[in-house]
Amino acid sequence: MKKFKFRLDPVLRYRQYREELALMELARARQALVLSKKKIQQIQQARKGVMTDLDARQTEGLKVNRYRIYTAYLQGLGEKIKSENEHLVEIGRVVTEKHETAEAERISKDSLQRVRETQYTHYLQGRDRTEQKAADELIALRKRPGG
Repeated sequence: MKKFKFRLDPVLRYRQYREELALMELARARQALVLSKKKIQQIQQARKGVMTDLDARQTEGLKVNRYRIYTAYLQGLGEKIKSENEHLVEIGRVVTEKHETAEAERISKDSLQRVRETQYTHYLQGRDRTEQKAADELIALRKRPGG
């Protein structure tokens, strides 16, 4: 009997490639999410440090111009945090979208793999039947008188 050949092997390889590509894109999106969170934390820490410094300087006495510089800087940091939070939400949407895409690619690949496994099982059953039939014929020939 001839060797098993799955006609859709090129399609299966392409689907595996697509799944791997989707997983890499998901990993990149998750990495961007982590970086954005770290950036927000750094800005928040900088803001806390400036606020602590401002409080310390206020107790000593602070000129109005210097106070305005501090408040403007704190306001700028607040805007950066707000902007980065909006960016974080957008990255979260992208991560969700990439996750759904990767899941769809996995399902697509898995369904084709199940078809391949089913066809391979049928191939093995057919091969076993053919071998059994050949063995039965050989036994029948040996048992036949004069054979």
